[in-house]
Amino acid sequence: MGTDDFRAEARQLLERFLAEPQPTNDRELMLERYADELTMLYGRHAHALLTDVIEDARTRLDARLSPDPIRQTIATVQTTMQDLWNALWSSEPDRRG
Repeated sequence: MGTDDFRAEARQLLERFLAEPQPTNDRELMLERYADELTMLYGRHAHALLTDVIEDARTRLDARLSPDPIRQTIATVQTTMQDLWNALWSSEPDRRG
């Protein structure tokens, strides 16, 4: 799961919200319901991302603590590639503008 997945699901939720008829007396109730759904969507995506990060960190830590020098070298290469990816990702221009 990534930013694009979250954006697509949030967009679907907002499309559903805008497509529903909005009588003035139920507007506040609808806003509350959709705010709750958006919060749950965010929670699911944040939890999935955190799980991925923890699993990746666990794998790297296991490799670095391994007595096998090959696994340690692979862990160093993975870390270097991750650092390179993060540097490229953080310098990517904003796609919305």
